[in-house]
Amino acid sequence: MFKNHLKIAWRTLVKNRVYFIINTIGLSTAIAVSCLMLLWVVDEYNVDKFHENDDGLFLVKRTIPLEGGILDVYASTSYPLLKTAQETFPEIEEYITIGPTFEDNLRIENTDFRASGAFTNAAFFKSFSFPVLLGSIEALDEKPEAIAISESLAKRFWGKEWKQKALGSPVHIYDNGDFAVEAVYGDFPAQSSIQNDFYYGFERYLGENEWMNEWGNNGMQGAFLLRSDANVAELTQKIETLFQENISGDFKEGILLQKFSDNYLYNQFDEKAQVSGGRIAYVRIFALAAIFLLLISCINFINLSTAYATKRASEIGVRKVVGARKHSLIGQFFMETALITSISFVIGLIITALFLPLMNTLTGKQIVFDLTNPELWFIVMGVLVFTTFLSGAYPSFIISSFKPVDALKGGLGKEQKNTVSLRKSLVILQFSLSILLIVSALVIQKQVDYINEKDLGIAKEHIISIHQDEIITGKYGALKNELLKSPGVTDVTLVGPSPLETPASSSGVNWPGKTQEQENIEFSLLWTAHNFPTAFDIPLQYGSYYKEGSQDTLNLVINETAAQIMQLGQEPIGKTIELWGKQRQVIGVLKDFHNRSLYEPIQPTVFILEPNNAGELFVRLDGAKTTEGLASVHNVFEKVLPDNPLYYEFLDEAYESNYRAELLTGTLARYFALISTLLSCLGLFGLAIFMAKQRTKEIGIRKVLGASINHITLLISKDFLRLVLVALIVASPFAYYFMAQWLQGFEYRTTIPLWTFVLAGVLILTVTLLTIGFQAIKSAMANPVNSLKTE
Repeated sequence: MFKNHLKIAWRTLVKNRVYFIINTIGLSTAIAVSCLMLLWVVDEYNVDKFHENDDGLFLVKRTIPLEGGILDVYASTSYPLLKTAQETFPEIEEYITIGPTFEDNLRIENTDFRASGAFTNAAFFKSFSFPVLLGSIEALDEKPEAIAISESLAKRFWGKEWKQKALGSPVHIYDNGDFAVEAVYGDFPAQSSIQNDFYYGFERYLGENEWMNEWGNNGMQGAFLLRSDANVAELTQKIETLFQENISGDFKEGILLQKFSDNYLYNQFDEKAQVSGGRIAYVRIFALAAIFLLLISCINFINLSTAYATKRASEIGVRKVVGARKHSLIGQFFMETALITSISFVIGLIITALFLPLMNTLTGKQIVFDLTNPELWFIVMGVLVFTTFLSGAYPSFIISSFKPVDALKGGLGKEQKNTVSLRKSLVILQFSLSILLIVSALVIQKQVDYINEKDLGIAKEHIISIHQDEIITGKYGALKNELLKSPGVTDVTLVGPSPLETPASSSGVNWPGKTQEQENIEFSLLWTAHNFPTAFDIPLQYGSYYKEGSQDTLNLVINETAAQIMQLGQEPIGKTIELWGKQRQVIGVLKDFHNRSLYEPIQPTVFILEPNNAGELFVRLDGAKTTEGLASVHNVFEKVLPDNPLYYEFLDEAYESNYRAELLTGTLARYFALISTLLSCLGLFGLAIFMAKQRTKEIGIRKVLGASINHITLLISKDFLRLVLVALIVASPFAYYFMAQWLQGFEYRTTIPLWTFVLAGVLILTVTLLTIGFQAIKSAMANPVNSLKTE
């Protein structure tokens, strides 16, 4: 039976080549794109889930009560809380200190390397599944000079002899001093959200920064490894009580424990400190888009199958008359479907393997097409079964249900009308999905353009940033003088951290009239040199900035948002506010600029005159002489700091890198929109060929009676165009709703103009006309004599 079904299926497909080719192209394309996207989706879901202790690893976050009952969530925490909680509550096996990642220059044996690192404690490696290959990781807690480096960094240092030379070797970090390698750990997996090349001990950092011992300080991230029987909700309450007993204020901060592996996808919280989204939104978008493409290709299959079924009416009638049962016919048609989907599946897998490197480049992933990976087979077999069943179920049951008498007479009556209605509905559905993707792509691109073109209130073009280590600090005066004399350089200043991304903050700002509900407001902090506003083209709203050459510790400069929160009015200059318990006088108010991402509102900011602690050297180049300016920077560094390696990045590129997810979404949305439209039109092309053949005699009669080519072309095309217009009407409100929801995540966002829907409609209608127009014109120009001979 199986062999017979297979033989008949193959003969049928060979006989209907157009039907076979269209379905194969559509399905193989959809399968390839869907597999690529689902591989990415699964990879995203698996980030940080490879740790053996995954179920017991929890990040410690703070919930900060603000005005109006709003809770703000901060990822940072205090060291005393971590240590005391671990000592107090037996449910906690380990506390883990996680310092902020920074890039610095490392020197060993007169060779410099650039690498990223942070501070941590030995529990970091004992709790997470990061294997230690050489040495003792306990040294991070026991020796101030201890440093652990990655295997790849060890190989960069010592090549093939790294196992013999690494341990005990001295390493100098320009910004942190001298260390000795005490351990080498295996490179972190690609599916780890943490990627650092070196770690030094938290105890060393603590010894150099005693303020970390304060309960109210939150200068790092922290995590707990919990026992398997720990009740997370009860433990959270106990940790929160411990925290509140040791901090001051009437509106006490709370504690939130979030599973470490959840943080990657779910890192956005609502006003009640409940998870509201994060990167998971993009994962869902691409998973749905992959399903949409499969659905569109399956609709093509169903439409063409039911359309071509009328050509097989006699075959079905004869089979039933001679005793074929319904389940046998269903098996036959499922075999035909399975044959097409299997061939398409193989072609789709080949395309997937060929395009996976391009996909990795586009997404920044390291996904491997590993045929021994069970997850890969789960994805591809899932796609195969889904496609086969969805494509074959309806046509098999419908075609096998033809009544023998009607089928042999050539009339399918009511069944044919139902099938036609379903076919129209499916065409509307697939074009609705295409329009949804097109509108989404247009709106996402509009938001990306808005991000790139928005006036941030601060200059970001033609500015490079260079990490400020102690050597640059000591030679800053000479560097600045030489740079300002060089061609292509217009200004030099020290700021820290980047003015477009200010993670440092403090609630230790007080002013007359401050309410209890305002006590937890976090003010961003920016350490600057005196020429910061001029170097970045930031105008003053009131007063002046710090004077050149001064060591001003009595005055303070704030931004407009800070002045509004403090209600300083139209005359803020001369008002007294308190910073960290010290009275200071406001001498200037800078106009607001966007100091965080556009997902967040502009933060109230305090500008402090401490250039030596800034952290970044910024050099502004002449936009017309960028190449010459960069050459000048290299020459000056070689002259003033010949032994100090130069690494820099452009500020505007760093800004754009914060929106990689949006850029990726926009790019992939365009690809999805294009592919979905082409797949939809591929199905229309097949239907147009079929309908033209069905109406061959009608077209011949109309031509004999004087119908023009334009009239006949319109006759064939109008039904399809009507369906596309209905799809536009159906899809538009859904597209508007979903895009409005997506834009809600941005504090500053573009609008959804009417032209996006008009453009989507015009694009779809144009492509539809081009698709069916060729076949319509071909049919209209056919010789009516030949048409009338056709039976």
